[in-house]
Parts: sequence; C-alpha cells; structure tokens
Amino acid sequence: MESIIDPSNHIVLFLIISGAAAFGIYSEHKKWFGKLSGILVTMISMSILSMTGVVPVASNPKINVAVYDMVFNYFIPIAIPLLLFSSNITKIIKESGKLLVAYTLGAAGVILGSLIAFYMIDLGADSGKTAGVIAATLIGGSVNFIATAEILNFSTNPLFTATIAVDNLVSNLFTLFLFLVPALTFLSGFYVKKKKNETKVEEKTEEKESPITVERIAVSIFIASLIAGTGAFLSPFLEKLINTELNLSILLITLFSVAAANIFPKHFKALSNTSFSIGLWLMYIFLAVIGAATNLTQIFHIGPSVLLFYTVILVFHFIFMTALAKLFKLDVYEVVIASAANVMGPSVAAPMAASMGQKKLITPGILVGILGYIIGTFIGVSLAVLIV
Repeated sequence: MESIIDPSNHIVLFLIISGAAAFGIYSEHKKWFGKLSGILVTMISMSILSMTGVVPVASNPKINVAVYDMVFNYFIPIAIPLLLFSSNITKIIKESGKLLVAYTLGAAGVILGSLIAFYMIDLGADSGKTAGVIAATLIGGSVNFIATAEILNFSTNPLFTATIAVDNLVSNLFTLFLFLVPALTFLSGFYVKKKKNETKVEEKTEEKESPITVERIAVSIFIASLIAGTGAFLSPFLEKLINTELNLSILLITLFSVAAANIFPKHFKALSNTSFSIGLWLMYIFLAVIGAATNLTQIFHIGPSVLLFYTVILVFHFIFMTALAKLFKLDVYEVVIASAANVMGPSVAAPMAASMGQKKLITPGILVGILGYIIGTFIGVSLAVLIV
C-alpha cells in the first residue's frame, strides 16, 4: 500500500517525525495522558500514521525512505555521547555512599532475574537479545535500551517494539509499588532500622546548572560528532579483528563517551545540561521512526509473553535486594530509592527521595542513576552474547 506522503517528500516526512516527537515530549510535560510516557505517545502516534498509510512503513524492505535512513544512521550515534556527558565515575563512587551498594545489588538482581526469565519463558529465537535489552534498560535507561538493541541488530524486531510498550506499563506499576514499600510493615524485618538523627539530614546546596547557549550547543554537537565519528571509523577494524557480526560502533561510542567525560570532567560538566537536552530530543526522533516500523497487532500478540518476562525479572530483583538488605546494613529507603534508580533512572530516584523526606539520598540517587547509563549497555550486550 502506497502512503499518502511519498517517501521522497523528505521535508514533510521530517515535519511529521519531529511533530510526533514534540507531541510526545509536550504531552508528558503537560500530563495529558496521565503517567503514560512521552516515548510511548510518540511511538504510538507514528505507528498509527504508518498503519493508516499516512507515512511510509519503516520496516518495509521494499521502500527506501531517506529520512528514516538518516535518523537510523546519524541520530543515535550522536545522541549517546550527548546523554553521557555527565558520567563522572569518580564523583559517583565518592558521593553515592551506601546507595551505590544497594544499586549494585539491584543490578545483580536484574541480571540474575533476566537469566531466570530467559530459561522460564520462551520468546523464540530472539529471547536472548530480549533479555539483554531488558537488562540494559532496567540497569540503565532508555538510552541503554536503544544502544543495546542497535548493537544486537534488534531494533526492527517485533519483540523490540513490544518490549518498549510493556516497559512503560511495568516500570510505572513497579514504581508505584516502591512508594508503598516503606508502609508495608510485614517487610520491615528485612531492613535495618533507620536512626532518628539520619532522617532529616539537609542536602548540600545543589550546583547551579549551566544555561543552554548557542556556544554550548555548537561545542556539544561537535564533540558528540567527533566521538561518534571515531567510533564508526574504528569499529569495522575491531569487528574484523574479533570476527563478530555485532555492531561495535555503538559500543565504542559509549566507551569513548564515558572515557572523555571522566578524563575532562569539568569541561563536560559545563556542557551536560545542554547536551542532555539535545540528546533526549534526538532519541525521541529516533523512537518516532521506530514507531513507524511498529505493528500494533504484533505488540498485542507478543506483549503478554514479554509482560511475564518483565514481571519475573522485577519480582526477583526486589526479592533479591530485600533478602540481602540486612546483610549489607541497608534501610528500606536505600533499597527502594536504589531500585527506582535501577528501573526508572535518576529522573525518578531523585524526586522519590525528596518525596519520602530522604534529602541526603537525592544526589546519590542521581549519581547511581547516571552510573546505570554508563554500565547498562555493556551489561545488556554481554548478557545477550552469553545466553544467545
């Protein structure tokens, strides 16, 4: 079926893609669809447009859409460095304290839960890749989800789009559960009791964010392009050297981004606010194109199995953290905030800490969430390679 908008009509196609991304971002900001994430709103919007023939279907191999190709080839390699400019490992280790221990336990729980789900639930030939992608996003976040899928050549698989849809639902429900945990008295015996003098420790004055300027936009994009270009240039040689079919360019780009941010932390810190905003927008554009490749009927068909897969991982993750809490002298707030950092990232961990009155855990929650961005992709890819 031919689409209303011709594949060669590049400007109009990009208008619609950028419009879907803007709609998703704006809807999340305005809470138009409740707790539904902007990512899912963007993807569903583009999926409806592609299924109704308004725009070309991105997954149709018979159609060459230059705008889609541009987004696939350029946007994610540049977005990843931009999103990792604040990944200062030294600061994370120094300032995150016991929350780093709790976060590490949570990440281990995700890995072990992913292995259990893989052996319990058959999702077909790509079960291993699905486990790797889910582990990456539950340890890191959406950037790790996308990066891992790209490395594993998984981003156009029906399981990929089903997993994104399920991820939104399960993660939100799990977060609501975490808010309830401190009130569940039958679990209190698993955690160390919080000392009264620790409950109201004032947080240090937060550093002022550097404003977004044209200069910082230009420098951020240049550095991200330099890192992406270096990774893309070197990856064919490495792939040939180790004889693999994996797309190692994204892995190298992630590695170089983390290295650069830690070698020159002050310079990258000044750019991080600007770079994150640009990187997030690029990711939304990418996910809009993924939405154009999404078949909603496939999601409803595959979704229940992926939902069960997710449930097994998160149930084990929480049980694992709770069972080991006393051994590592963790209180209930350290467990739930670290778990939120695992599953939802720093954007949820920080406000959760604030809303629970745990001001001293706000900054550590952000830091361990950023750590997830650093390690999530490497863990997800390693897990997929191990079990495929």
